Amino acid sequence: MGRVCREVQEWVEEEIQKPIETWEERAEERCSRRRCKWWCACCNKWFCWIEILLVKIIKWVVVIVGKWVTRVICEIISLILDVIAFVVNLILSIPIIGGIIRTLLNWITEIIWRIVGLFDFIGSLLGIRPRKKMYFGLIIPTHDGEPIASQADLQPQLDAAIEHMDRLCNVNLIFTGTCNSTINAPNNPLEYPCNAEGFFSDWWIQGSFYELATSLCKFEDGWRRVLGYGAEIIVFVVDDVTPDGKGGCSMAASTNYIMTESGTSTNMIAHEMGHACILLHRDNRANLMFPTVGSSPQTLTNWQISVIRWSKHCVYI
Repeated sequence: MGRVCREVQEWVEEEIQKPIETWEERAEERCSRRRCKWWCACCNKWFCWIEILLVKIIKWVVVIVGKWVTRVICEIISLILDVIAFVVNLILSIPIIGGIIRTLLNWITEIIWRIVGLFDFIGSLLGIRPRKKMYFGLIIPTHDGEPIASQADLQPQLDAAIEHMDRLCNVNLIFTGTCNSTINAPNNPLEYPCNAEGFFSDWWIQGSFYELATSLCKFEDGWRRVLGYGAEIIVFVVDDVTPDGKGGCSMAASTNYIMTESGTSTNMIAHEMGHACILLHRDNRANLMFPTVGSSPQTLTNWQISVIRWSKHCVYI
């Protein structure tokens, strides 16, 4: 089931079904305590129980039946969209032509959703920041079938990213899980040049690997990556980000993935997510976007927070 389907179902259960059930429990307790009016053969208690019965029927029809019908329809629609997106992503994984189209598509969707979210950006600058959400997942490439790292190796980075987005941006950063790629990495060791070479290599074999591995590992809600809205940020683990000392990399809106090494700074994923949301470096050691990424809790400026919340990756629904 797609994430949107699950979230709708959870919302119905929390905001509609649970309050009704709470009311039912209190009403039943109230009815059981109500004294019988003998002169009308306890008609007051009858009416009380009839009222509860009607509510139970309405709940069953509206909440229970409606919830499951909505779930089935939502699942079917999500599956169709994900299949279409999977085919599109396979096309986008074709070397050169697919890579160029992928880069253009990513920037076009980024610009479109920035325009759509302009008022939300202005509101954020003014301090109006309702809770939003972002999705991110981890893909670990393999060499001869052996993963180059484990989730445990990356857990400090994952936790730090979630903490920073929550504390600084009022964003619920949702981790979608770890996948060990069934496709061997194209190079051993797997290196990622964080410069112009890396940008153009994304159009060739290495970029095709990242796109194909993402399509296979992160099939669910693949349509979001195509349309851009709420696109999941994919964290790829690599053996080495070059030049030396980098530890991580992001090509901003050109890709839906960022790179990190397993043994690098705790804040690396959070830092590269900032770049994925089009933040630049800042000359302030306490700032998350300082070029030398640290491991202690960092800060962001009001402008930086607003830019992150304005990103296509950061959504309400």
